[in-house]
Amino acid sequence: MFPSIFCRRICWFLASLLFIPWLSAAASQSVWSSAGAAKPQKRSSVQPSVAQAGEAPRPQLLDSGSNPALRYPVAVKDPSVSCGWLDVTRIGINYTVVESEVKSGGAARRKLAPGGAHFLATPVETGGSQGFALALLDIKYAGVQKGVMTMVTADQKRGVIYLGQENWGTVVAKPGTFERFAEANVPGTMAVLRAIQNFDSVLAEIKPPAPPALDVSLHAEPATVEKGRPVTLVWNSTNATTLDLEPGVGHVAAAGGVSVAPQESTNYTLTATGPAGSKVATVFVSVNHAESPPPVVVLTEPSAAAGQTVEVASSPLTIHGVAMDASGIPVVSINGKMATMRPTSSQAAEFRSDPIALNPGENNFEVVAINSAHGQTKIAFIARLTSSPPKTSPAQVNNPAGLAKAEILSLLQGEVPSAHVAELVKQRGIRFAPTPDDLKEIRNAGGGDDLIDAITQASNAARN
Repeated sequence: MFPSIFCRRICWFLASLLFIPWLSAAASQSVWSSAGAAKPQKRSSVQPSVAQAGEAPRPQLLDSGSNPALRYPVAVKDPSVSCGWLDVTRIGINYTVVESEVKSGGAARRKLAPGGAHFLATPVETGGSQGFALALLDIKYAGVQKGVMTMVTADQKRGVIYLGQENWGTVVAKPGTFERFAEANVPGTMAVLRAIQNFDSVLAEIKPPAPPALDVSLHAEPATVEKGRPVTLVWNSTNATTLDLEPGVGHVAAAGGVSVAPQESTNYTLTATGPAGSKVATVFVSVNHAESPPPVVVLTEPSAAAGQTVEVASSPLTIHGVAMDASGIPVVSINGKMATMRPTSSQAAEFRSDPIALNPGENNFEVVAINSAHGQTKIAFIARLTSSPPKTSPAQVNNPAGLAKAEILSLLQGEVPSAHVAELVKQRGIRFAPTPDDLKEIRNAGGGDDLIDAITQASNAARN
């Protein structure tokens, strides 16, 4: 009997040695079996990620243009543990190591990959863990089992979990915590898998909306004008924050109009800037340059008209006259030599030549006046030097040397004094038969009684 009792006790002792460690391990494992179970602070240093409570994390959007990528913080076991960035695109994934587990003397320690985290960086070898790149077409299987996303290709098998950057140091420094974080971050890992399987859907959820379209228009009313005439520039814009109208206007409101008076044909440009970028509208304004009327020239000494021959009794001859133009005082030359000018107003001046020695017989002269628009008037005449005083004849209505009504009005409008014009009428006569309306028009243009009397006397002499 004694051996039997002794044997039973020995068996119970041996069984307890085997069962108690197993029970302890099972109790420890049950602590990590549920993501929602409370964990005593002393039993773990695992800090839950954002996704632990069931909320799917939002990835970081890289390059929202033509080659977008969704970036997730992850941990990878292959078989050593590393942490870094998993960048998901339409055609593949790229993992860049930032921190990895390095074995040294039997103990684990953290090591930061050179250069830190870089999108699509060259994989960095760090103690057995390195980045990788996989094309979606090469992935034969991708799914989540026990909180770990497994990706299988023809020659690779990768285990990935979502892991917030704040926990990278923990999973790298403490071996064995990878699986525990896997259970705690299932929603985040599922979000990574969804991005791989439905990239465009996830991208649409996080991509910021496109800015409102920018539009701008510019018109000219009218688009063709004479030089110096006003033009109205009218514009409108949509979703613009600033508008600049050039040349010569500057910043303007979102819509409106402005009057300009271009001196030359001009291309106006309106540049609009807004959240969607910039856009330019242009309009061309054509400016026509009307031909400027030629200057008015009246010769007073000798009293000659274009193409006329005058008799001159003595030499030398000094040529006198009046030149006027609406754009300003013209330049006068006599036989190519500049005449001396004495302005009488802003638009008229008396001119005279130096004494000119005459040859016996006919002497040709050309008086030329040029205004600022390069319009010109020429009076060519012949001065015939004779030995006897020139013959005179009463003024005739058809006297070619006489002043026309238009010439008298031009002189007055050019601010030539009425008395001076009256002297010209007395010297040269007139070549029109004045009516009461003509005399009234001349008086309204500035003609005084002395000029009216001179015209009347010249008209009477012509009739006699």
